[in-house]
Amino acid sequence: MQNTPPTTYLFSIFQSLHNIFFGLGNWDVYAFLNSLRPFTTFLSLCFIVGIVYSFMRFQQIRNEEVAYYASKAAEGARAKEKKGAYRNEKWDRVLNHIESENPSDWRLAILECDIILEEMAEVMGYHGENLGEKLKNVERSDFTTIDQAWEAHKVRNMIAHEGSDFLISAHEVRRVVDLYRQVFEEFKYI
Repeated sequence: MQNTPPTTYLFSIFQSLHNIFFGLGNWDVYAFLNSLRPFTTFLSLCFIVGIVYSFMRFQQIRNEEVAYYASKAAEGARAKEKKGAYRNEKWDRVLNHIESENPSDWRLAILECDIILEEMAEVMGYHGENLGEKLKNVERSDFTTIDQAWEAHKVRNMIAHEGSDFLISAHEVRRVVDLYRQVFEEFKYI
């Protein structure tokens, strides 16, 4: 048995394919493809022009979109300047409660502050069944006023557990509400 190199097999396969496609009578495939060259060149140029036009149009649309959103942001800033600073209605109620002479309103002010703090923690993405669990998940580097939040929350817990038996002074209410204020202002929540 004679040992034939693999290239011989490949050459014979190529020769067979060449005969099948190019050996069909007088039809010359090379001449046919050569006759298509001007058409394919024109088609290629059209595609290149289309790609360049699409890219330029895309850039134009992107610039218009950036300008549109920048104008909307400026419009919003002007409207905010006209109206004044953003006001949190719940915070306004807290401020009204601490101005009261009634100690039950003072306790209510602290309870409402705690509700605002829990909403803020939820918005920030902290999870837990209650505010205490949410505050435990906070990284100190992300929340510089975490100590104030804990101190104010502890006073809220004493109010919640003792109810009207918990005695609190107007000075202490203002101090605790100020702790909440520091937390809210850090995150521009009020």
